[in-house]
Amino acid sequence: MSAWIDRLPGFFRRSAEEKLAVCNQTASANASTTAGGDSINELVVVWEAAHLMEAQVVKGRLESEGIPALIRGEALAAIYGLTTGHLAAAQVLVPAPLAEKALALLSSQEEEDASSEALDD
Repeated sequence: MSAWIDRLPGFFRRSAEEKLAVCNQTASANASTTAGGDSINELVVVWEAAHLMEAQVVKGRLESEGIPALIRGEALAAIYGLTTGHLAAAQVLVPAPLAEKALALLSSQEEEDASSEALDD
């Protein structure tokens, strides 16, 4: 590999000091942008689903209203197709600033579903 270094442009021909300076600049830029810790980056659980399919429906409902959502659950449920029990449970998460909006949307949806079931009976 050392025979080819002279023919390659850029990073391979830089001195050790230049390489260190570039690495330090990159590290400081990444540290300033990914320090985090504020509530904007925090995720909040807004729904605990019994299984992955229910979590997908809830996620789809939230995303249709413009609320980004993630699903967190056990990998074993997806691998083995579990639909009941603790391993099948999944959580739907949204960014903290949108949690109240998401909860209001989901609670209004539950009320609509309950009232339509009462009318059907």
